[in-house]
Amino acid sequence: MYPKINEAYCKGCNICVAICPVKVYADGEAISAHGYIVPIIKTPEVCVDSKRNAAEKKKCELCIYVCPDQAIMWEND
Repeated sequence: MYPKINEAYCKGCNICVAICPVKVYADGEAISAHGYIVPIIKTPEVCVDSKRNAAEKKKCELCIYVCPDQAIMWEND
């Protein structure tokens, strides 16, 4: 499982970029349909929780907890 940013909800605050302890996210360059510069998921394979399956307990999820727009979710690989 990997984190995914839903561009329909993201307002480009970049809190996920700042909070991630392993630097999964990076500043984006493209403007979304809503006019925001959405961060990109640069290295999803280094995510603390990327190796777990849906039944295992989550370890980090800081990005999901701090996202003010609830734009980050898990996606199966």
